[in-house]
Amino acid sequence: MGTEDRAFLADLLESGLLAVGNRIDPVQMDAYWSGNITVPAPIVADVEAYLLRADADALIRATLWVVRNHFLSATHPALHMRVVRWLFAHERLARSELLGLLALISRQGLDQDGEEIALIAWDTPEEGRLHEGEELIVPMLWCLGPSTARLFVDFNNCDAHGHLRLNLCGTQNDVAVQSLVLQEGLIATVYDGDLAAAIIVIGPGREGVWRARIVDGPWAELRKSNA
Repeated sequence: MGTEDRAFLADLLESGLLAVGNRIDPVQMDAYWSGNITVPAPIVADVEAYLLRADADALIRATLWVVRNHFLSATHPALHMRVVRWLFAHERLARSELLGLLALISRQGLDQDGEEIALIAWDTPEEGRLHEGEELIVPMLWCLGPSTARLFVDFNNCDAHGHLRLNLCGTQNDVAVQSLVLQEGLIATVYDGDLAAAIIVIGPGREGVWRARIVDGPWAELRKSNA
């Protein structure tokens, strides 16, 4: 698999479903359809289903194959780490898979937080501390990078289904300050001053209020807001 193939897959994963939303380079798109870029055979059908029909499930299937086979972990380690986080948050990866998927990645180009995660993923299984490694890595994943969305919540402000309501003034202030748009699937860290948790935003229910599903935590705050 050549450099162009890897760049194409990286652009594909950054296309908006799994990351912050870049359009696929039209030159690479043309190269793919002309046959100059040949992605691995096991995911050809899924890639084409996404490109032709914007089939989100097909892209997720392709993404799982790419991540589990470490196809971008050496060339795009930061992207690999973000995608692992996205898949785990959306319950496409088991917690038990995280250490293996994050241990065998290149540390070149990772920031300090990414390097710490990679080191923990490598060291703790070697030392027979699998459970401890998982407990350390999961909250660290949600704090990756300075751009991670952080929203104030009241952990007692839940609807009948146990989902956090995102309707407080403090929440709306954080949304405005960070220029966020609340939308389904947004991954963020929520906090109340003492505790924090990882969440996925879900759409308004009968109350007409945006809500969040907690995917990990709450845990003691690891990092204060950069604001």
